[in-house]
Amino acid sequence: MSMKKKYKLFVFCVLLGGSGLLHAQESSAWSVKGFVDTYHAVRSQKSCDFMSSRTRVRGELGRILGKSSVFVSLNATYNAILKNRSGFELREAYLDHSEDHWGLRLGRQLVIWGAADGLRITDLVSPMDMTEFLAQDYDDIRMPVNALRFFAYNEFVRVEAIAVPVFQGYVLPVESENPWCVLPQNLPLPVVWKPAERDFKLADAEYGGRVAFTLPGIDFSLSGLYTWNKMPVVQYVPSTTEIAASPKHYRMGFVGADISKPLGQFVLRGEAAYNIDKHFSYKPEAMTQPQQGFGSLNWLVGVDWYAPAEWMVSAQFSTENIFGYKDCIAQEKNNMLATLHVSKKLLNSTLQLSDFTYFDVSNTGWFSRFAADYALSDQIHLVAGYDWFGGDKGIFSIYKDNSEVWVKAKYSF
Repeated sequence: MSMKKKYKLFVFCVLLGGSGLLHAQESSAWSVKGFVDTYHAVRSQKSCDFMSSRTRVRGELGRILGKSSVFVSLNATYNAILKNRSGFELREAYLDHSEDHWGLRLGRQLVIWGAADGLRITDLVSPMDMTEFLAQDYDDIRMPVNALRFFAYNEFVRVEAIAVPVFQGYVLPVESENPWCVLPQNLPLPVVWKPAERDFKLADAEYGGRVAFTLPGIDFSLSGLYTWNKMPVVQYVPSTTEIAASPKHYRMGFVGADISKPLGQFVLRGEAAYNIDKHFSYKPEAMTQPQQGFGSLNWLVGVDWYAPAEWMVSAQFSTENIFGYKDCIAQEKNNMLATLHVSKKLLNSTLQLSDFTYFDVSNTGWFSRFAADYALSDQIHLVAGYDWFGGDKGIFSIYKDNSEVWVKAKYSF
């Protein structure tokens, strides 16, 4: 570990230790919590090589001062497979202030919109960390952003205005040593990731808002955002020595809505967004054609069943329909995706068995994550699972050789 990383880790430990002392002296004002977790995964076929091996310390510090509060979340990570992912990270750091009918949240924070589970319809503010694709907890895949948020509310309505001054896109796995690399492999020439340098301007800021209604027996919201397509359009340009993969981000907007309705043991959910001027990657043979934006409708319906005996079943179906579709677009005109989530608690709720499956209806591909989570105590959880990939087309087919067995241990403090 370099001296710079050691220094950052030292500062991290000092912050935790100092906050712990304050917590002991002034418990009513300070809160300190966090966890230590370790995760290891091995490919279940062919070479049985390690797919992941990482250990992390998360510290969360908070203090309430009257109507204001501050929250800081920090990670210190050692990644044995991807060395550049080791180090110190300031995950969240924001200030909250609340009055009777309005409030502010300023700083680095997670922004969660919509009613979908594990799918992005209107939840387009926070980008995604796809370093290990979906083989991570979803809370770790969603990334925080530097944002300014203003809220106005009463008992039934909550209005939110948001501005994100500096654009952040997806983090994609582009290193050849990463088994989740999205770049083409086994080509005659090496593929080199060449992102363009970006000048951050005020005109590039994202902004929008959301109005959420909490009424007797139903919740719904309306939202809109002028943003960027955070998943880049990648253009491949060959030369005599290499193939340059150039990611490009384009402006887009959306207007959307979501709704949630409980009915006894069931909760019905729906969400939709009309995307304005959204750009899509083109097929390889159409790479030289100029890019253009399209309108698309992305919608979802879902149902959750909180069944007796601590069963839970959730199903979702979503599709994106591209208007004015052209054959040069790599994505299908109507791209359909379904999910199924089933969980069951056993042994006085100390053991939870669960499975979350994505099924690409358009391309007949899938990703299914099974997990068995045993609570050894209130603080210690031991987890084991299996990730199963399959398909001949679509995004999941890229990883059909990446099915893996994994184990995880987590201590919360």
